[in-house]
Formats: sequence, C-alpha cells, structure tokens
Amino acid sequence: MQDLVFDERDLRLLHALQVRPRAPWATLAPTVGADPVTLARRWEQLQEQGLAWVGCYPGAGTGAVTAFLEIECAPASMSPVAEVLANDPEVLTIDLTAGGRDMIVTLVCTDDAALSRYVLDRLSTVDGIRSMRTHRAIQVVADAQVWRLRSLSVGEVRALERAIPAPKEVMRQVPADIEEGLAGILRRDARASVTSISGELGISQARVRSALNTVLAQQRVVIRLEVARPYSGWPVYVWFFMRVPATQVGSVAGKLVGLDEVRLVTTTVGNYSLVVAVWLRRIEDITLLERHLGERLPFAEIVDRSIVLRTPKHLGIRLDASGRRIVR
Repeated sequence: MQDLVFDERDLRLLHALQVRPRAPWATLAPTVGADPVTLARRWEQLQEQGLAWVGCYPGAGTGAVTAFLEIECAPASMSPVAEVLANDPEVLTIDLTAGGRDMIVTLVCTDDAALSRYVLDRLSTVDGIRSMRTHRAIQVVADAQVWRLRSLSVGEVRALERAIPAPKEVMRQVPADIEEGLAGILRRDARASVTSISGELGISQARVRSALNTVLAQQRVVIRLEVARPYSGWPVYVWFFMRVPATQVGSVAGKLVGLDEVRLVTTTVGNYSLVVAVWLRRIEDITLLERHLGERLPFAEIVDRSIVLRTPKHLGIRLDASGRRIVR
C-alpha cells in the first residue's frame, strides 16, 4: 500500500474534475479554493507524475458490447499474456488477480460479431492461456462515472453542477467522420480545448461544441477522471461475482449502486447474475462489506471474489507496476 500523496486541495480538485472533467480552471477555482493558474499548474504536475488523468472510452450510446473474461494462465505466463492483450484495442482493462482466476479482462467490442471474433479467433492465438470463461454483459447498470472521492460537500457539488450544466443533445446525430475525429482527439487529450479541436478537425468552434455536447449527452463518448488507485486512499480493488434470483436482479443492482465503495455493477449472461467491482480502504473491509451485503441483501449470493494485484491497463491507458499512468 502506498502513502497518500494528495493533499486536501488536490483531493478537492480531483473530486471537482470527477463531477465536470472538462471544466475550465476559472470555473473550478471557487469550489476548489485556489486560483486558476495554481489549479492548472498542479493538474499538469499530477498528470506528469502519472497520478491522475482524464480518460475517454466508448459509452453505452454506441451500442458497444461489454464482456468480462476470466483467464487462467501458467504462473510464468501472466505478465507475457497481459502484455500481448494490452496491445489490443478491444481490451479496455486488464486486472491481474488472486482468487479463482489469474486475470480479469474487460472487453468492449463494436457488436456481438466482433466479440465472437475476438474471443474465438484472436484469443486462440495467444500463448500461455490455459483456460477462459466469457461473461457477456447484459447491462452496465453503473460504472465509475458515479464514483466519488467525497472531498467536496454535497452543496459544493451541486453548485458546480449548476455552474456547468451537464451536456445536452444539440444535434440529432453527429456525422460519423466528425464523431470519429472527435473521439480520437479526446482519447489523446480529453480536456482538449474547443479551439484546438476546431483547428484539428477543420470545422467551426460552434460545430465542435454542438458535436461534443451531443456525443457526451448521448453517452457515445464517456470522459472520466481517473486516479492512480494505490495513492487514492482506496487502494484495495476487489471483483465480486454474484448470483441473484432473476426476480431480484434489478433491485439488488440498484442497491449496490448506492454503496460508496462500488465502481461497477453489471448484469451478465453466464454463471453469475451480477459482476461488481469495488475499491476499499483496507483489506479488512472485504469482510465488512460482505457482511453488510449479506445483511442487506440476504438472497444475493457472493459466488466468488478476486482481489486485484496489479492493473497493467485501465480504460485503455497503460499503467506501471505502481499503478501510475505511463507517461510517454
């Protein structure tokens, strides 16, 4: 476990960016409690140190298919397999784990045909994989877009949301070439200015704003603040695999979303009704959380769990062994 390297102002800045990842520094300044120049400078330092970044990935609005792979490897093959898979664009996240599987890979494919090709054709060519189980997501009920560091008060968050309203759909449909170009730019720099995007795409700033608001409102593109987990104050990362009666899946999923520790809740096809990912402050909190779930959701069975040892790729971003973003 790493010592916390963020001071209180850092945490306030990061929480504010969780709420509005593209907010101008001048708008964030009153909430965070520092002038815009100081915030911009500190953000650059946090990025350069690989401690925080703003990621971009396809959202539910694209119709993309999400799946989770449980992979077992020979001990000496874990790192090589992870390195090979990390180069594949379909692979969103790779977690090396202890428990009933060696690796949990989160896939995002354009459709079920692409998922089939990846699982049946691509993975068969990867040396070192002993066995694999695939769990196709039915619905991503919530992801870490809703997870917060809780360094700002409820009132401060609401004031920030009022100052910068959530994006609204302006265009019925963004032309495919503009959406593709916009997504490419945002993957490189999710806080790229409208001016720079306009120059790169060769379209007006007004058109950029309309397209950007639309793809964000439609959840075709998701922009999310990420923090290097070992330094976040929530260093313990656990996956839970749950079985729930079919009539209770929706109710259980909704109650799980309300827990502070939960970063992902997904209904799936396969052995598990729900796949859930959480961040915790201490290893002992695993037992406390399981006890809490057992008391609150007695008909939801935790079939298995795995603790994450290392995450070499997260939301398409390569991380080093300490959990920091690799800055190239």
